[in-house]
Amino acid sequence: MVDAGLFGPWGRIILIAIVATVVLFVLLITACFLTPGCIGYECTRRCKKKSTKALSRSGGQSNENVKLNGVSYRSWRLGSLYENDNNGTISENVEFQTNSVNSMCGQFENIETSSMVNLIQIEKRKSDKKEKAFPTELTLSLQYLPPCDDITGKFVVGIEAVSSLPPKQYNCTIEPYVALNIVKQSWSHRKQMKLHSFRTRGIRHTANPIYRETFVVANAKPQEVKEWILDIVAYDHDRYANHTELCSLKMAVKDVKIIFKSPEKHVFNYRMKPSCQEFGKILLGVSYLPTAQRLTINIMELRNIKVLKFVPSLNEFYPYVRVLMLNGKTGKKLKKRKTRTLHAVAQPEFNETLTFDVAYDQLDSVQFLIVLCSKVTLKNEPMSNNENPSDSEDSSVNSYKKADDIFIGKVALGKGVRGSMERLHWFLILQSPRKLVNIWHTLK
Repeated sequence: MVDAGLFGPWGRIILIAIVATVVLFVLLITACFLTPGCIGYECTRRCKKKSTKALSRSGGQSNENVKLNGVSYRSWRLGSLYENDNNGTISENVEFQTNSVNSMCGQFENIETSSMVNLIQIEKRKSDKKEKAFPTELTLSLQYLPPCDDITGKFVVGIEAVSSLPPKQYNCTIEPYVALNIVKQSWSHRKQMKLHSFRTRGIRHTANPIYRETFVVANAKPQEVKEWILDIVAYDHDRYANHTELCSLKMAVKDVKIIFKSPEKHVFNYRMKPSCQEFGKILLGVSYLPTAQRLTINIMELRNIKVLKFVPSLNEFYPYVRVLMLNGKTGKKLKKRKTRTLHAVAQPEFNETLTFDVAYDQLDSVQFLIVLCSKVTLKNEPMSNNENPSDSEDSSVNSYKKADDIFIGKVALGKGVRGSMERLHWFLILQSPRKLVNIWHTLK
């Protein structure tokens, strides 16, 4: 036999051992390529992923958004939901009611990704979870010193610290301060009377300020103090627009009975309610021209402006809109434009277009702050409608005077802004270049 002639008397055993070794090696290699976690399995999966990506890139249709901003906005393919081929514009209302959105989605069939409603609902869910996980808390100290001999009673309120304040609308650090108003409920007039007002200093670049400031009210009788209500509001000092109300707290002094039993200083922690004040709505039309690298903002009209909250009468209302181009990373002001000034118009309509030169590499970092203002004029110097025209291209950025203006409300546009509607408007602009995107926004 062949095996006996080659290997001697052990030939058959050696041949069986070789065959068994080869079969075992083949089984091990096969198992390595089929078992997750092995080297062969991982290499095969990586090769498959690379091949599928190459096929998708070569077989997919070209998108103008890739020219504008690369990969960062490819998942925001919502242009087909808002396109209107009749006039080449895109428009959508800011009110996201379920019935209106469902009727709109029924008219359009080519929706590439998740709808706008799902995006905003996800955004709201995330924000709700954050508010529940990290609520804003106020550390407050109260003390009542009863009258003794010739010394009158004193009520001492201490604003110690605030933690987890909400961020600014656009990318810039906040400068929070706390306003304290001591009010009393007037049952005869059915409203609250403001008795005392205090304010802390502003602390920059922090969402957890530590104040440790004390305010004293003299000649405070215990019967009167028990009728008082502490109205505490945390604000963000905005250097470009109106101060933003971040959160608020109202508490009755009569609920804290321990301060009347012992004259010691008592420290309390209260959870503050997040505030979201609205001062009206503004219709903005924005478009971007890739060839000219120019962004145009059309200030159209305003509705439901709370005028009497800022000026005594409508006759003293001189509205105009100021648009600031900011660096989204540092918050520094780059350029500014403004519309003409109107007079005594409750619902002003400007229909003015303001242009900004924005390069490709600035689209991810630049942000725009649109501020509704009212010009302050002297009584003996009436202002006409043609006064204060729009800023020219050569206007100086440093000529901005905050003291002469009354700021009513603001809205920010850009990739990194906080509002979901504002951020979505920016993505629609980049998804549909050379088209005017019209959306109503809420002034805050």
